[in-house]
Amino acid sequence: MRLQEKVVFITGAAGGIGKAAALICAGYGAKVAVVDLNEEAVAQTAKEICDAGGEAIACKVDVTKRDMVKAAIDMTIEKYGKIDCLFNNAGVVKSCYLVECSDEEYDFIMDINAKGSFIVATEVAKAMIPNRKGRIISTSSISALREESTNGAYCISKAAVSMMTRVLALELGQYNISAVAICPGHINTGLLRDSFVQRGAAEGKSVDEFYEEMEGTIALGRLAEPEEVGEFVAFLCDDRSAYIDGNSILFAGGKVMA
Repeated sequence: MRLQEKVVFITGAAGGIGKAAALICAGYGAKVAVVDLNEEAVAQTAKEICDAGGEAIACKVDVTKRDMVKAAIDMTIEKYGKIDCLFNNAGVVKSCYLVECSDEEYDFIMDINAKGSFIVATEVAKAMIPNRKGRIISTSSISALREESTNGAYCISKAAVSMMTRVLALELGQYNISAVAICPGHINTGLLRDSFVQRGAAEGKSVDEFYEEMEGTIALGRLAEPEEVGEFVAFLCDDRSAYIDGNSILFAGGKVMA
């Protein structure tokens, strides 16, 4: 991938898909701003990049706080002069049946997954507009496209991210800024395991039983690794993919077909 001279801003970079994408983009030559609420873990991500010969800065940010997001963007531009690509990846999961979902649980999911994604995307877009070029990549989910019992609030939040992506593509195209969403299926991360623990418990199943059941719905018969998604993010940061715009791209090993 041709990411030399690119500056990539990545949220949710303390672990999982976000960390994998940060390491991979840096390996292709990008300068990376890694952002997460977990200060210690995101600093470790930056350290690993720098230890491998790359360039990275770490920022502690709550994506629901616009001032913190703006401060991290300003820090990135002060350090690297611009932001070329955003990987808008921070997210959480809290599983329950919709009729049992409390207002607090619903707000927790929507605030981070939908509102947080909105705040980050729009603030980074403002920094991209003067340069008349940019790429906004957001993590949606297969859950935005396929309903899931005991995971309703998460489904709603990720559907919002997919629609936000379409509107951003429509509105920002005039500035040569494109927007695309990735819809991962079952990726082997801590977040997925947390989800399976919660959903399995809600349905009276052990986490191992739930894993086996979910793997049986994937045409390829396995979970994906975070690095596989990270490579795809790197491809989407490459200018050669820039005409992919406004899409929500399924990355799920054929799960919808299974």
